[in-house]
Amino acid sequence: MMRQYLEVKAEHPECLLLMRMGDFFEAFLEDAQELSRLTGVTLTSRNKDSDRPIAMAGVPHHSLKTYLPAILAAGKRVAIMDQLEEPAQAKGLVRRGITQVITPGTMIDELDAAKANYLVACTALDGVIGISCLDVSTGHFTVEEAPDAAHLQVALARLQPAELLLPEELRDDPASRVLLGRWLPVIPPLSGLPGYAWKGSDARRYLCLRLKVASLDGFGIGASEDHLAAAAAAALRYAEGALRIGHEQSLAHVGTASLDHVRILVRMHHADYLVLDAVCRRNLDILKNSRDGSRSGTLLAAIDRTCTAPGARLLAEWLSRPLARVAAIAARQDSVACLGADDVLRADLREQLGEVYDLERLLARVAAARVNARDLVQLGRSLQAAAALAASLEQASRPELLAGAIQGLRACPALCQELQATLVEEPPLAITDGGMIRDGVDAGLDELRGLRRDAGEWLAAYQGREAERCGMAKLKVGYNRIFGYYIEVSKANGEKVPAHFIRKQTLVGAERYITPELKEYEDKALGAEDRIRARELEMFSGLRERTSALVGELQECARAMATIDVLCSLSESARIGGWCRPVLDESHDLRLVEARHPVVEQVVGRGGFVANDTTLQALSSDPATPRLVVITGPNMAGKSTYIRQVALAVILAQCGSCVPASAARIGLVDRIFTRVGAGDELSRNLSTFMVEMAETAAILNHATRRSLVVLDEVGRGTSTFDGVSLAWAITEHLHDRIGCRALFATHYHELVDLAEDRPGIANLTVAVAEHDEDVVFLHRIVPGGAAKSYGIHVARLAGVPGSVVARAREVLATLEQLNLSLAERERPAARLGSTGAGPGAVAMQLSLFQANESPTLQRLKSLALDDLTPRQALELLFQLKAAAQGEL
Repeated sequence: MMRQYLEVKAEHPECLLLMRMGDFFEAFLEDAQELSRLTGVTLTSRNKDSDRPIAMAGVPHHSLKTYLPAILAAGKRVAIMDQLEEPAQAKGLVRRGITQVITPGTMIDELDAAKANYLVACTALDGVIGISCLDVSTGHFTVEEAPDAAHLQVALARLQPAELLLPEELRDDPASRVLLGRWLPVIPPLSGLPGYAWKGSDARRYLCLRLKVASLDGFGIGASEDHLAAAAAAALRYAEGALRIGHEQSLAHVGTASLDHVRILVRMHHADYLVLDAVCRRNLDILKNSRDGSRSGTLLAAIDRTCTAPGARLLAEWLSRPLARVAAIAARQDSVACLGADDVLRADLREQLGEVYDLERLLARVAAARVNARDLVQLGRSLQAAAALAASLEQASRPELLAGAIQGLRACPALCQELQATLVEEPPLAITDGGMIRDGVDAGLDELRGLRRDAGEWLAAYQGREAERCGMAKLKVGYNRIFGYYIEVSKANGEKVPAHFIRKQTLVGAERYITPELKEYEDKALGAEDRIRARELEMFSGLRERTSALVGELQECARAMATIDVLCSLSESARIGGWCRPVLDESHDLRLVEARHPVVEQVVGRGGFVANDTTLQALSSDPATPRLVVITGPNMAGKSTYIRQVALAVILAQCGSCVPASAARIGLVDRIFTRVGAGDELSRNLSTFMVEMAETAAILNHATRRSLVVLDEVGRGTSTFDGVSLAWAITEHLHDRIGCRALFATHYHELVDLAEDRPGIANLTVAVAEHDEDVVFLHRIVPGGAAKSYGIHVARLAGVPGSVVARAREVLATLEQLNLSLAERERPAARLGSTGAGPGAVAMQLSLFQANESPTLQRLKSLALDDLTPRQALELLFQLKAAAQGEL
């Protein structure tokens, strides 16, 4: 047995190997230690009394799925070495082999229902990167191009791969891990394929064969785009290898495993979508929050009212990749509006969707021959719900997106009927236990079940008939495991034994016999249970094969239901929140009336959130419709909430959703940039300020006039003068060079001066009400600039000791009295010469942003010294001295 284990382990040294032994999957030696460490199962050993005990740990075979997530989360691959024959039929050691290699990116079971599980493959040819994304659990299969590393970074941030597949030389290059560490918060498990697996010509042939097409043109992959074909083929090959497609399968599965549910390769184009980079996703808490990485407090959590797992995943996909084409957005908006206007229809649809199971992942198990009877029962119920959905939607004319979904809902009515007529309501989990098929479906099966069910009744009747025929009242029919059924007659009645009795066993006081009729029944009854299970398994296998042949139609149905679910969810959120349908167009406008933050509003309640307006227009030189707004105001007053809610409104609008406002008009945005918050990245040897500047550099280098830029407190990670200087220059660049729509929240009050000579910039502030030492933040955005930041007041609210707050007030009063307030230190204000200055004294204004030369120095430079008499020179010297003193 250990030789068998070690031989397979040598073929898969990179995997944690689990071997089926009875009711357990066992690991040995180093793998046992690793299994115990990762899952907490008991570590024991074999051959304890020897000098070399064998470490051993195991998990029950029926509980394996519960232990896999912990193993895979550690970046491990798990090789399943299952039994390939029944132990009772084995001649010697039970034959075993690898039936599956489970990796993070190729799992089908035990996944987060609301989250996609992507295997992402990347390769580069001639400087262009091909990216393929495959979700084995659903059949989702896409390919896209990244012209440079920056686009690759954006794609990986969006996809969040469960596993990243690279050419082996890149996977083994330490520089790859360093680069990924800069791009992603967590480096996914890395896997590799040898170089020959990425060849473009071979990849094309493989994909055409696998997807059953003559060429890849229909998938949008041109003749010169071998990098796309190579990435797609690598992902599919890797998945087939992990699922052991074409190899012998476990006894627990019936049929031939395949990836037939992977049927369509979709080409994605960046220009069709709003770009959200990793920084933007983190700062806006779109799918994960920035605190612990969960979905709590995210935009997704705020609007997710889906009823199905595929719907929840599709909603996350829509939020992760909003659209950038007006027509596509309008199609979604039309359907959301249709459902939002009909509360009765929407309620009916949501009730019917509640009966739908995770059809996408169920079909993956069908294709991989890992489906059980319960799965097929759920499939039948889902198809029944789909038919009900279609009936509800067909009652009136529907927008294009809903009308198209109706076509997919009418999938496979005959299969639905067969599943419901064939399978019991609550079948057992294991397909080898029987009890799956209804009575009345198969005459042979009914007969076998009758034998099993009526054995006692038949034997009693038979005993009565034979006793009466022979005239022996004490004749008894019995059974034992060695001799089977028998008729026992006492020796006292031996002369009454009829001729058709055949002696089988002699006892001390009795004889045991068999008859042809009893032997025939024995043959039927004793093998009935095994034959029942075999017949049920045969019928189930045929049902699975017929289901597998219809996977394509069933996937269309699953996609249709997921789309309807998302549209219902968006319309439900809009109705509950009182959101409006935004106008999307090709303009450069961004107008929001009474807009709210969708997440914060759910926390404080609709009545407790202060709505605010926003007006921006790219390239504008009108202060009434600025291209850039500078927002100053107190800490804790709501500046950050305000600028974030504008960005979230754009994301929702370009997803096709309504937005939390009373009215909205949004010109298409190609990309959202955010620079919010501060934090160092010690693992990358980057200070807080360096991280801030790197993110700002990305904005300035990549933003276009169609972009939306959201900045919060840029420049505060360094000295005051450096910070305000950078903030000033960055604002000028956004306004003068890029001309995009931008919001800049800052405590650098000097920036309000930019609006004086740039009409495309407007100043906004947050209204505050003061009474004695108390301050009330009104959270209302109004025109103008802030006078102070109320930092000491916020410190008191945060619980800073009273003595510290009191001392801070004393220091602040002293600084203000000495005209050295924080604002004066950040940007020196005008300092005039003293009134007691002597003749020739000239007032001078110091400015941080314009180099002003001293008037005294200017006068000195202009002097013609050769023309001065000694007396004139002496008088001039006194004048210059007095003027210089006045300028200090």
